[in-house]
Amino acid sequence: MGVDGLDWVRLREGIARGALPHFAEVLGSGAYAEVAVRSAVPGLSSTEHGMVSPVLWTSVASGCYYFRHGVYDFRNGMLGAYPPPLFESSHVRAARIWDILTLHDMASLVVGYYVTHPAYPIKGVMVSDLFGEVQSRDAVWPPSRLDELAARLGSTDYEALLRDWSTIGQESVVLSNAPQQSEGMAEFERDILHRFTGLSEDEIARLYSTENPRFGQLIRYRLIYPYLRDDRFHRLFLTLLPEENWRFATVYYRLVDFVSHGFWERGHAFSDDYLRRYGQVVDKAYAWIDQCLGEIRAGLRPGDRLVILSDHGFTAKPGDQHLTDTGDISDFGYAEHAEPAVLIVAGGPARGEIRNVSLLDIGPSILDALGLAHAETFDGGPVPKLLHADAPRALPRVPEYPYTPPQLSASMTPGEEQAILSRLAALGYIE
Repeated sequence: MGVDGLDWVRLREGIARGALPHFAEVLGSGAYAEVAVRSAVPGLSSTEHGMVSPVLWTSVASGCYYFRHGVYDFRNGMLGAYPPPLFESSHVRAARIWDILTLHDMASLVVGYYVTHPAYPIKGVMVSDLFGEVQSRDAVWPPSRLDELAARLGSTDYEALLRDWSTIGQESVVLSNAPQQSEGMAEFERDILHRFTGLSEDEIARLYSTENPRFGQLIRYRLIYPYLRDDRFHRLFLTLLPEENWRFATVYYRLVDFVSHGFWERGHAFSDDYLRRYGQVVDKAYAWIDQCLGEIRAGLRPGDRLVILSDHGFTAKPGDQHLTDTGDISDFGYAEHAEPAVLIVAGGPARGEIRNVSLLDIGPSILDALGLAHAETFDGGPVPKLLHADAPRALPRVPEYPYTPPQLSASMTPGEEQAILSRLAALGYIE
């Protein structure tokens, strides 16, 4: 269970308040670690770009530094194009967990994981991170299941899902940059805002007024879009999890990361009115992720190992920053990525705190638990006794796991790629 941006301080505070019962249970009965992040990105660690999601999650899945797996930012400037394209699955240069399992005829379920679009052949099912947002039928492997998976979300087929999401995009600025008039706001948007914020109906109407259209656009990018995105992948994962005896299954959530970038209030002197409106957004995102965790736990089988992982935490940006009660959210962004990342393991032999764990150790630990040998090209290694009592196994090392990047052409339209870039800009990642 990959939860982008899950922070140890915030998590422990939520557990202490009794607001995160499922996290409390797994933390109390399993093993945990404060995971080193910057050491996994040498040379990049002094910049914000060294701790960005595509880099870190690719390192997690491959056990390799970025200069081995090839993903070093959101956009691939090595291709020589300007502006450079977003990193895609065909740009990854090292085998990831599901690629290695495919070599050993072991089935994987991969849902929404970073840099998996276009989806490509593996033994199992891959739902790419852009499923439902791009027209390409490369959003799923095998592609024959694309319409079926759309039907699991209530659409008749994938084209219908895209039409539904395109409508959401037009109204919620998910696939469009067009400002939205308050009178045309969809009911689901109001529901999300009432669930996560303290905004009144009048304040919601003002938020989306044509006088300040950017306010509504930003709250859609930073809250409504990631919630809808995560909810879609979570529901798919729950329906696919019992389908087969997967050797490895993963689902990735980004709501916590997006709302932490947009609504982090810790460490700053905000007005009481601001805190009433937005002060609970991050905590409520944590509560929703806790609910997802409970639903995943209910679908596990005896003997399953549950790994909960983040790629980084958060901290307040330095400086005496203050947001007045004018309602201007265009200056949101008072948090930055920080160490450590969160690791919690339930169902394994280990209990309590484990020290000296790096993001680079997670992939090798999972492979070791599945009985697969350590590769000389791994920059991390299995954490002793984390996932099974004999870890690391006394297996002969292999030089490397052969991997040929999928030969897939870019499958995003210019408009689809621009929508992604606009969201990254709204979070402060790019200009």
